[in-house]
Amino acid sequence: MSSFNYAFIVLLVIVFELNPCDKWIVVTSIQHPTKQLKKLANIQGWRLLVVGDKKTPSDWHLENCEYLSPEKQLSLGYKLTPLLPWNHYCRKNIGYLYAIEHGATIIYDTDDDNEPLNDLEPLAEISILPILTSLHDCVNIYAYFEKTKLWPRGYPLDNLKNSSQFHLDKANQVHIGIEQGIVNGDPDVDAIFRLTQPHNDQIIFSPKQPCVLAPGKFCPINSQNTFFHKKAFLTLYLPSSVSMRVADIWRGYYAQKMLQLFNLSLAFSGPNAFQERNCHNLLHDFVLEQDLYIKSSNLIRFLSQWRTNTDNIQETMYSLFKDLVTYEFLKTSELELCKAWLDDLEAISQ
Repeated sequence: MSSFNYAFIVLLVIVFELNPCDKWIVVTSIQHPTKQLKKLANIQGWRLLVVGDKKTPSDWHLENCEYLSPEKQLSLGYKLTPLLPWNHYCRKNIGYLYAIEHGATIIYDTDDDNEPLNDLEPLAEISILPILTSLHDCVNIYAYFEKTKLWPRGYPLDNLKNSSQFHLDKANQVHIGIEQGIVNGDPDVDAIFRLTQPHNDQIIFSPKQPCVLAPGKFCPINSQNTFFHKKAFLTLYLPSSVSMRVADIWRGYYAQKMLQLFNLSLAFSGPNAFQERNCHNLLHDFVLEQDLYIKSSNLIRFLSQWRTNTDNIQETMYSLFKDLVTYEFLKTSELELCKAWLDDLEAISQ
């Protein structure tokens, strides 16, 4: 390396350290930079972080973006890194830790085939919003945005006959922990819908007033257009003992339970992003999603009834994971990973 190139790299490091950013976008990708990533890299006030994997091209590069190659990930010193499998969506956990360590107070969780319709403007952490509720444990948020024949990936199939039933209660002041945005174009539906239901190439949801989910209610949320505020960072952890088509949905469900226990709210907004979906093998997706079809209802019932005997948020999460393993929603290996995640969060917060 020439002395000029070395000096330039040192200068970039100094500039980065002197100009920390508190708003981070975290993505994982196994392909060369997409047009969506190029747009994300140039959003004012946000820093894009892309987490690579073994399948990611070795020459991956994008201006205005930080890239965590497999080699870089291993050099960061996180306990979690060597425990995570390669070629799995859960590598994104390294990106969350890195963003938090480097000053994040809000993280925008998305994919390399999604792009915001406008600038990234999350709802205020303290907002006054109407409360979305239902007589049933699980709400179909797509019905609220006027697509009653659609359901989000992870919605319990035995609830489909009641999926359009909901109502709004009056607005209250709420503390938002997570905000899920609705996505136009090719939104997040499961393989059963894609294989059996006729639908247009582009699905456009109706603009609606943002709302929050009523305490004790659940709704599938994903990792495609989702803001996590600092108070909810603990819930970012993506499990690795389930398939990548299940990981973010299971994360969304147990994150909602954690929000409920610590008086935070799940908000919905949009539509405020567009997905031009990467190529998928739908039958392969169907196989990877089997836990969603079989276990979602049981998971929601389990979470609805679950209680904690501590007000310590780290202890609560680990206790919840132990029971998720006991009831076979996650595998035993997840306990060591959860512990490493909690240890890493504590270490980078000091």
